[in-house]
Amino acid sequence: MLTIERLAQIRDAFPRLATGVDGWLLFDFRGLNPVMAAVVGPEVAGSRRAYVYIPQDGLPAAVVHAVDAELWRGWPVEWPKMVWVRREALRPALASLVGGRTVAMEYSPEGAVPYGDYVPAGALELVRAAGATPVSSAELVTRCCSVWSPDELASHRRSAAALSEIARSAFNHVGARARGDRPVMEHELTAWVLERLERAGLETESSPSVSFGANAARPHYEPTESESLPMVPGALLLLDLWAYEPGGIYADQTWMASIGSPAAHAVQIWEVVRSARDAALDLLRSRLEGGEAVSGAEADRAARDVIDAAGFGDRIVARTGHSIDRMGIHGFGPTIDDTESFDARQIIPGVGFSVEPGIYIPGEIGVRSEVNAHAAEWGLEVTPGDYQRELMVV
Repeated sequence: MLTIERLAQIRDAFPRLATGVDGWLLFDFRGLNPVMAAVVGPEVAGSRRAYVYIPQDGLPAAVVHAVDAELWRGWPVEWPKMVWVRREALRPALASLVGGRTVAMEYSPEGAVPYGDYVPAGALELVRAAGATPVSSAELVTRCCSVWSPDELASHRRSAAALSEIARSAFNHVGARARGDRPVMEHELTAWVLERLERAGLETESSPSVSFGANAARPHYEPTESESLPMVPGALLLLDLWAYEPGGIYADQTWMASIGSPAAHAVQIWEVVRSARDAALDLLRSRLEGGEAVSGAEADRAARDVIDAAGFGDRIVARTGHSIDRMGIHGFGPTIDDTESFDARQIIPGVGFSVEPGIYIPGEIGVRSEVNAHAAEWGLEVTPGDYQRELMVV
């Protein structure tokens, strides 16, 4: 349940917001809004609508249905808990809390940023009818859910180093068998990587992406035993792997290797992707080191401009990166995105994310290079420290 420490963190964030709000109004109905659980606590459960209002000053208050009220055992007794039964009582309860106030909610105008758009339109209408003015809570969510602690950063670094070692070992494993009579199959390498992750004490929510040749141009390709290709000389291997220490922050990396000498066209595409990745990192690093504001959208454009200039702009299928935080591998913080959405959220100290531009030509080739980055007070830290600079050849 919402703790005094968490409340202090939220209160500390209010004065830093670019636009003023009177408080944060959290809404949920049967798990529609994961931010509610992230802020108030996973204990918040039930089958009816629930609201929590955290004002800049004063005590937090909850609005819960009588059926679910008993589930809120951890809610401090000194904090108001308004219990309603009939629908006619809900609007007056909300009006008493937020009427005439500007409240942050998980709402993104025009649905621009899906990671901040969890409150249904009807719930917003009810809040407006209660006399409140809802605005986006995106900046509050970033500051309260997506800033890494020192321990989380240390855990991420360890996971990143372990993934780097596993990826390099995987390529050597494939290369050692590529020219024999038993080349490694895609699905075999998937199992091999999962076993190495377990040995390293890391956990993952799903299998790594092992894509050879033209399969790497398929964003959601998952090799099965019947569909897997043998990895033999003549094409590139894309290996995307992600894992975390229990209780830690995910590391998420994509590595590329050529099985045998690469074709000139493959080298060209790799160099464009690498340059796009580095353009995004350079922009982020320069702005952060200079104490200047920078958004995820700007970093995405920096990467995309490189790919566009090389003539592969029509071969981009995804944004340049996603948030990584304690909520998961695809977190709630700023995304590196001016492609799928326009993410104007600022990259603030403490947040982490992936940078992973790619070029995908269906039926031919797919190339991606993914690193992770953490915005520090002094600039930008990229993980792993030995991230890929050259196309590996095995």
